[in-house]
Amino acid sequence: MPQPAAENGGASGGRTRVDRRRETTPQRLREAARVVFERDGFHNARLSDISTEAQVGSGTLYNYYRSKHDLLHELMKGISAELTGIAADHISGQQDPVRRIREVNRVYIQAFRRNARVLQAVYQTRDEDERLKAQWEEVADHFQSRVTRAIADWQKAGKAYPDLDPRHTAHALTLMVERMVMAWSYEGVEYDAETLIDTLDKIWIRSLGLKSPAEFPSGPA
Repeated sequence: MPQPAAENGGASGGRTRVDRRRETTPQRLREAARVVFERDGFHNARLSDISTEAQVGSGTLYNYYRSKHDLLHELMKGISAELTGIAADHISGQQDPVRRIREVNRVYIQAFRRNARVLQAVYQTRDEDERLKAQWEEVADHFQSRVTRAIADWQKAGKAYPDLDPRHTAHALTLMVERMVMAWSYEGVEYDAETLIDTLDKIWIRSLGLKSPAEFPSGPA
């Protein structure tokens, strides 16, 4: 005997309205969590506010996420992928160190600024949750490792000062950028965007001893 077609799905096994709603609910909850975290901060955000923003019941939220930390962990997955994908997207094949630094710093700073409030929440709560701590460290380690290798390569090619320790120098430079952007993004320190990016670039370029005749015809100060 023929079986009745499922609602909006048909006998062929197509997805029902309920199936589609279940697929989109986690995304709606993550988007709502981002809105609430950015508006209220992590510690003042409430799960009830997130469910209200997502227009779902509290019980529905708990079907997917058990805590604010779970939601923040999920948000950070996307941000981490965005930040760690920057180098591959923007410097692959780029051999000039100065242009490479300028391109990556700009894109990284812009991405950090777009996600600043969520990153602030991760920074504030990372010691409470090993997953968040690991995510924060993953991003930092990614950039520090890449910069360490780049400095070593530039030294071998005779482009950077040979007496700099690559790892210590990479940590100093990347942490400087991170800290400056944190102060600018959510600590009330006012900077002009272009001046900040240009200044950070010049500190990197000059501290490494890189040559860029077109920009610095008389050499680093």
